[in-house]
Amino acid sequence: MDFVTLDGKLIVEVDGVTHSEPSEVLADQERTQVLNSCGFHVVRVSNQDIYDNITGVLDMIEVTLNND
Repeated sequence: MDFVTLDGKLIVEVDGVTHSEPSEVLADQERTQVLNSCGFHVVRVSNQDIYDNITGVLDMIEVTLNND
């Protein structure tokens, strides 16, 4: 996980190109299921989103935290 807020039970995963391989996609799905079962909400954003739309990413994180 790249970022976590324990109080908000939110995990942010920033995915690069390595996360596009089928084995990595499966591993990410399995990890997300485990984290969800522990009470965390997992959101994934791409590296490109961070570079091109950091404001939108931050807005999405804020909305997610306020809705949970």
